[in-house]
Amino acid sequence: MENTKRFLVMLLVPLVLGMCLAPLTVLADEEPLHEEDSRPANVWDFIGTAKYLSMIGLMIVALVILLGQWVNLWVRLGGVIVAFVLFGLDFFFPLHPSPMCASTKLFMFKLTMGQWFPAFLSFFLVIFAPSLVVRKLFCGWICPLGALQELANKIPHRFHIKKINFTAFNSVRMTLLLLFFLNFYMIRSHIMGLGEALEADTAGRLWMIYSAYSIYEPINFFELMHWVVTPHFIGMMAILLIASAILYRPFCYSVCPIGALTWLLERMAPGRVRLDHDKCNDCGMCLEESPCPTIYGLKDGQNWSLPDCTSCGECVKTCPEAAIKFGFKK
Repeated sequence: MENTKRFLVMLLVPLVLGMCLAPLTVLADEEPLHEEDSRPANVWDFIGTAKYLSMIGLMIVALVILLGQWVNLWVRLGGVIVAFVLFGLDFFFPLHPSPMCASTKLFMFKLTMGQWFPAFLSFFLVIFAPSLVVRKLFCGWICPLGALQELANKIPHRFHIKKINFTAFNSVRMTLLLLFFLNFYMIRSHIMGLGEALEADTAGRLWMIYSAYSIYEPINFFELMHWVVTPHFIGMMAILLIASAILYRPFCYSVCPIGALTWLLERMAPGRVRLDHDKCNDCGMCLEESPCPTIYGLKDGQNWSLPDCTSCGECVKTCPEAAIKFGFKK
């Protein structure tokens, strides 16, 4: 009965929060406000919109929860439900630009048009600036696709696979990221030549065809969150949910460019989960109860080969010796 009450509370939390934030969605559908209509919106105009302010606010709440060591299964479940409902249903806040757009089109247009577009740069900063402070704070507590994968992974069954060959997964992810940059560097001159041959305005919409050359375009699972049901949607969603039910955040570990870049930043972020090996008695409770593969590397003292830590904080409560803690000090 107690578990049922907790589960109902966790279901009501995102609904109540969504109702409280509903008035802000009016702003979310509008262009960023600025004093002069003729002035183009800048980065701070976009960051000041309801969507990004809500993301920043929720990341602050998540940080407080982590510092208070208050994370358990139900708190975590509530957190990912809130993230998914607010940012993944394309209802309370618009999906686009999605996190994938923020990390790929930002560089795509810089490489092709020589400009940093504020619409993408603002979201990029919202994602990566907190990651310099706390390991993958955006990925772990805000990203709607990560939340959907984690919700699927929390479905109880006996086929979960936690210990993975992270080197293999990460090699695929980093290779995709490298190919993404090389691809645009290589084809830039070809598209320019095509535009000149056709006497087209190469500063205009001709550059939009670069999107078709993105290596991530066919595997951009964020596009599913427009919820347009087609055979393609059904197939891609089935792959995502089945894989996520078995593996912890498979898209994040093997494909996502944000995951790849924030994984590199993890070494710099002072806010992180740490394991005190002097207190650890090798009982194995953390390996049994923690949902992600990171705990194996953390226990073995890995650094550069440590799988992504999304700062979910679930491993902290699993240790009876209080050897695992989140904080900013060693």
